[in-house]
Amino acid sequence: MSNIDLLTKVFEAFSNSSEGRYVYLTDLKTGISRWSKNCVDRFGLPGEVMQNAGDIWEEHIHPIDREEYHGQIQAIMEGKSDEHNMTYRAKDKTGEYVACTCKGRVIRDDDGNPLYFAGTIENHGVASEYDHITNLFTRFKLLGHLRELKAQKKEYYILFIGLCNFTEINNVNGYEFGNKLLKLFGERLLEYVKSSGSFDVKEASVFHAGGTKFALVSTVFDSQKIKDIYEELSDFARHSITIDGTPISVNLAGSCAHVDNFEIDEHTVFSSGLMGLDESIYEKHGELIPFDSLGTDSHDKIVIINALRNCINNNFEGFYLCFQPIVSSVDDTLLGSEALVRWELEPYGNVPPNKFIAWLENDPLFYDLSLWIFRTAMRTWKEYVLKDNPSLILNINVSYIQIDKQCFRNDLLSILDEIDFPSGNLCLELTERCRFMDLEFLRNEIIFLKSHGIRVALDDFGTGFSAMELLINLPIDTIKIDRSFVLDIENKKEKQHVVKAILECARNLGVRSTVEGIETKSMRDVLREYGASTLQGYLYSKPVRIEDFVELKLDGLGRNND
Repeated sequence: MSNIDLLTKVFEAFSNSSEGRYVYLTDLKTGISRWSKNCVDRFGLPGEVMQNAGDIWEEHIHPIDREEYHGQIQAIMEGKSDEHNMTYRAKDKTGEYVACTCKGRVIRDDDGNPLYFAGTIENHGVASEYDHITNLFTRFKLLGHLRELKAQKKEYYILFIGLCNFTEINNVNGYEFGNKLLKLFGERLLEYVKSSGSFDVKEASVFHAGGTKFALVSTVFDSQKIKDIYEELSDFARHSITIDGTPISVNLAGSCAHVDNFEIDEHTVFSSGLMGLDESIYEKHGELIPFDSLGTDSHDKIVIINALRNCINNNFEGFYLCFQPIVSSVDDTLLGSEALVRWELEPYGNVPPNKFIAWLENDPLFYDLSLWIFRTAMRTWKEYVLKDNPSLILNINVSYIQIDKQCFRNDLLSILDEIDFPSGNLCLELTERCRFMDLEFLRNEIIFLKSHGIRVALDDFGTGFSAMELLINLPIDTIKIDRSFVLDIENKKEKQHVVKAILECARNLGVRSTVEGIETKSMRDVLREYGASTLQGYLYSKPVRIEDFVELKLDGLGRNND
């Protein structure tokens, strides 16, 4: 019987894999391997029988995980180890990374000679627990970890760290430079943890908490160790960072807490940590802030956040939508509207969206709210507007929290189908924080959306979006110029030059433009002269409920103010 025949019979004797569980068996003398057909199909491998399968498989493993994988396999092939046990990310044939746990063992003969290396690979699905940029665990993984510690009644220390001047660095040096900074800082934080002793990963873990924020959670560190780590990182960030030969100085902010109250849920801990960062940034010049030092205002925020979360769970109580017209710069005719969410509930009153959206954006329930906004806005627009004006476009904001979720594509398309909303009448406005996403990932998502007829706009253009780089590299339809650029533009030559250049650049690239914040006829006239495509602002209407929106005259809104 040939080695391949023997290998096949042994393999088939224990091959009982499910769709997401694969088996492999390697003849250590010949280097010939047999792998599950499901694995071959999922990852686009050359075949079920392969020579040097370890090298072939290594090419599928994420570069960050590859070195450790290579070391383990090499130790087995050199006879230095009999076991392989590792969780890594592997790229399937669609180009997406999935999280896999691979376990294997060397099978020896009676004389102790190695015969086979056999094991299993368990596919856990798309590796969304890892952040695209930093390769650290995500904030969702962080919340799950905090929930586990609460359930186990384990005390822990948590340290939040924020990069204060990241936006300025990003704007000066570019998008990719900013990504490299986030990745470098995350790696350094991880190094500090790993060099602090020998312990299980769950006893001290590092997370990317969203945007420019990081978190360290430890059940073994004490308060002094947390302070030491923060001071060392602050010194490193100020004096020792060089990227692509460019030295930069980064200012940090920090907040920390010892959590021993198991009545507090993970969302309260997370929100409190972010508020501590705000106090560290805006009031304490980067001083490390313990959570329990937060003042009354911060306590009130936590109360409101709790109320917001309860309202989302209670069928979105208190939330409603307003619509603000978007008009042609040529003749002020109505072309569409932006849907804007509002929240009002006693005794809190009407809380401004620029506050509660920022508070909620890091909360898992934010995604539920975002789907409610999509569904409500589309249904309302179709019922009140499209039946008589089928060409009008509905703009809805979408954040990186939504796009980053694996289910976002299907959820959005399902809502479109459910409401039978024409995709060509929908424009998604990517909010400013989408700049933190991997550029290639974001580009692919935009291409997918546009393939379904959905338009895409960059919101807050020019504020913190590494604007020109994204304008060049992303296949967007429209840029929305922030109102800060046009405030008092009639009297400020500097703003006139900047806005005129942005509009000309967009026009040359075949991208439309919307200018927000148009409050006066003189502002409108300047932007009309510079060639803006569309305009939005109080000159035409403040955001109003749909019943008031349909009462607006559909033609010449701006001329009504002449």
